[in-house]
Amino acid sequence: MKTRLKTIVIGLLISLFVFYSCNNKSESNLNKEGYYLTVKINGVKHIFNDKMDLRSTTELSNIINGYNKKEKTRITLGLNLNNNETGTFNLEDKITLVYHDKIIFKGKSIYYIWHAKKSVLGSSGTITITENTDTYLEGTFSFKGVGSTKMDASIKNFTEGKFKIKK
Repeated sequence: MKTRLKTIVIGLLISLFVFYSCNNKSESNLNKEGYYLTVKINGVKHIFNDKMDLRSTTELSNIINGYNKKEKTRITLGLNLNNNETGTFNLEDKITLVYHDKIIFKGKSIYYIWHAKKSVLGSSGTITITENTDTYLEGTFSFKGVGSTKMDASIKNFTEGKFKIKK
C-alpha cells in the first residue's frame, strides 16, 4: 500500500513539473538568446520575438525591428544615439515609432500602419534607453500611434513597452 501511494505521489509530482515547465516556456517573453521586445497595444500584451534586429540608416543610427509571425505584425522603434548613450527621448529628438498590422484582403497583403513621429498630428511617444553596451541595447517605450490610412485613421495606445536587443 505504501509503495503504491509513493508511486502515485511521485507520478503526480512529475506531471505537475512537466505541466509547469511547458506552461512557462509558452508564456516566455524571451527569445532563444535571452532578448525580448514586448508591448501592450490598447491593453493587450503582444510579443515580437520571432525575429528581432537592430539596424542603422542615414537618417537614424538605431532602428529596432521586432516581428510576430503568428499575428503577422511588426513594430519598429527608431532613434539617433551616440555610442553607449542612454536617456529618455521624445518625438522632438527625432524618434520614430511604427506599428505594422498585416491583413489579407482578397488574396492581397494590406498593411495598416500606426505612426508616432514629429510630423504626425495627435501622436506622442518616448523611448528610454536604460542600457547601451557594446553587445546590447535595453530600454522601455510608450506611444500613441495614429493610423495612416484612409481605411483606418484610429489611435492605438502602446504602453509598457520594453526591449533588450542584441547589437
